[in-house]
Formats: sequence, structure tokens, C-alpha cells
Amino acid sequence: MELYFVLKSPARAENVGAAARAMKTMGFEHMRLVDSRVHQQDQAHWVAHGAQEILERAEYFATLAEGLADMDLVIATTARRRGRYLHYLTPKQAIAQVNNKQLAKVAILFGCEESGLSNEDLAHADMISYLPLKVTYPSLNLGQAIMLYAWEFSQGLATENEEKSAARAENASLRVLQQKTEHLFELAAISQQDKLAEWVHDRLPMLEQRDLNLLHLLLKDLERALAVKD
Repeated sequence: MELYFVLKSPARAENVGAAARAMKTMGFEHMRLVDSRVHQQDQAHWVAHGAQEILERAEYFATLAEGLADMDLVIATTARRRGRYLHYLTPKQAIAQVNNKQLAKVAILFGCEESGLSNEDLAHADMISYLPLKVTYPSLNLGQAIMLYAWEFSQGLATENEEKSAARAENASLRVLQQKTEHLFELAAISQQDKLAEWVHDRLPMLEQRDLNLLHLLLKDLERALAVKD
């Protein structure tokens, strides 16, 4: 499994340089930036101090949808409770969810320093995570938050072998299941804003891989049954 640190609209080059240094220290190398190119500024490279290659290889995307399009799971970070979201995971809880699934690419999404992630940004995520700090203010800056998540994930991610990685493409993916459930809701005339649809959207990413596989088979049977009726 590859872990990607995705930075949405970072404003300060120094923070991105600190993020790169934190990532390298903890053994991670994949950085993506959305709607910002501050990683190309000299200040970012000065602060990176030995991790400049992460900045040089960092990928840029104009929109968040493009930056997350190939991810199997997206974990968004937030410093406060938002709207309808009911489940907020600590880093350890998020790691447990990653470990019980078969995933190739996982993104941890961070917002800009001033305002964090908007509700529109959070809509691209499968899970919401927070750091259980003793106080809510002052909040951590971007570099510090990435350091803490990088450390937690470096300690908690399960090791895996080549055979597991190769087998991932053959397993029911979360993305496929999400698309199938949305299609079935459309056929059943259930709005995506309906409480049932929102509950499924929130709970589906929490299932273990065994349950995802079983649900995949169930949805295939439902699709066949609906096709026969048509």
C-alpha cells in the first residue's frame, strides 16, 4: 500500500517544506499539491533540509477531484466537527480501517493553513480524522499535523508482502461498491441526501475487507435480479 499526503491549497512554502521533511523522516515519499505550487518556491526547499527530492517529485493537480481520482481510500483531516459527519477517527482508528482492507493507494488530505478543508472538500473523503489534542486552540500548523500523522502511520501500518499487493486488483474495491450502491439508489429513487443514503455513505468505508467482498457479491446478485425484471 502506498500512502499519499495530499495538501489542498497550502499557502506557505515553509510549511510544505516542513511537511516534506516530516514525511521523509517517517519513511514516506508521495506528496501531492492541489491548487498551489508553493512547493516550487525556494523557501520550501530551504526548510525541507535533506528532503528536497520529495518536493521535486511532488505532483500538482488543479482540482481536488483530479488529485484524488486514483485513490482507493481518502482520509480527510479536520480540527473541528462538521455538519452531518458522525464518525471522527483518531489516527490510530484510521490506521485500523486501512489495515483491515486491501488497498493500493490511500490519501491523507490536509487543508490550507488559514481555513482547513471546506465541506465541499470533505465530500471527496471516505473518512474524517482528527488529532485528539488537549486544547482546541492554538491549533497545529500544517507541518506539525503532517508530522504527527506520518509518525502514527509509520508505526501502525501493517507490513505486507508482494503477493498481497498483487492480489488487490482482484478484490472488491471500496470505489466499485460506492458506485454500485449509488446506482442502486438511483434505480430505487432514493436521493443521495436521504438519511439511508447518507448512512450508507458514512458506514461503507468502515467495513472490513471480508464484509466488502460479501457486499460485492450481494450487489452483483441485486443487479442481476434488477436486470431480469427489466
